Amino acid sequence: MASTTWYAVLVAVVAVAIVASIRYALAEVFPYWILKGQKHSRPHVVTESYAGKTILITGAHGAFGSRAAKMFKNADTLVLIDLLDCTALKEEIEAECDAASTKRPNVLVWTVNMMSYASCAELGRKIKTLKSLDHALLTAGILSFSRRESPEGWETSMQVNYLSSALLALFILPVLKSSASNPNPPVLTMTTSFGIYPASPTMSNTSRPGSYLKHITRKDRFSLAQMQEHMYGKSKICLLYFARELAARVTAAQQANGKMELPVVTITSGDPGPAWTGLTQPNQEKLVPRLIQNYGSRDPQYGATSLVNSVSVGAEHHGNILTDNMKSLPHPSFMERASGQRYQQRVWDETRQELEANAPDIKAVYATLEAC
Repeated sequence: MASTTWYAVLVAVVAVAIVASIRYALAEVFPYWILKGQKHSRPHVVTESYAGKTILITGAHGAFGSRAAKMFKNADTLVLIDLLDCTALKEEIEAECDAASTKRPNVLVWTVNMMSYASCAELGRKIKTLKSLDHALLTAGILSFSRRESPEGWETSMQVNYLSSALLALFILPVLKSSASNPNPPVLTMTTSFGIYPASPTMSNTSRPGSYLKHITRKDRFSLAQMQEHMYGKSKICLLYFARELAARVTAAQQANGKMELPVVTITSGDPGPAWTGLTQPNQEKLVPRLIQNYGSRDPQYGATSLVNSVSVGAEHHGNILTDNMKSLPHPSFMERASGQRYQQRVWDETRQELEANAPDIKAVYATLEAC
């Protein structure tokens, strides 16, 4: 009888452990309801007109960036930025405006090599020449399926998706200034991804000595934490930590200057959801990524629409993650815990050290943010 009781207790304990593990996995590593919601959503561009406004888009040659560029109706100036020449996209936009008998925007085509700090700094100097900047949408990114290193010595996903994107965000920040016809604060939007969830267990060990960013991207041993498949998600986690910290510091700096109202610059993170694009096409050859991609994917036009809305919101969305039709998503629970706050601070501090050492012009922007 006693043995039967102990057996029943053991079974109950195991069952509870299994249920708890499944709930943890779903909440922390694969919150499927986010993908499900995006897959069946059909967002539309909420803002009717961008008349008089200046919009900047990085990754403008990509699936999301190129589609987004065509949605900024009646814009005064469009700045298209990519490694690849966006002249063909400029001509498409102009042809579509002519066909619709609408005013052509002034389309500027600039290039940048996101593998190079020097190229990003050169672009930063160009950005300073803009008289106003209402919306800055950063979509540039890569999905690297084999490990390579940038000329700067970083794994390429971390270089492009995080470090160089953060550097450009900082160069853009002081240039953000609403045009005369825009009564709302300008918006800076960085692109996030569902990929942060499966990559989150690989972001531990902040107590290790040395560089945390180097640790999570190192190649000296094979383990779950070093799998190349997680590099994209890790880079996006770092970018989301950066966006959160930047938003908080912008708010604090404004308050330190005696401005207690909503910030004069709105910073958001836009989640376009999965789509089969040139970037993700190699996932067709990988079973699990293909299944996940198929589960959540929709036409990239909808993801681009979501990003356009994410960079068009009001100041009440400052610091938020935005998805379809300006709907806010909660930050992942792993970011909200005390450990997540430590990771965020460490990512911010190490990023500052890296960027100031390699792009000295950015020191002035960091100094402004230290007003808090």
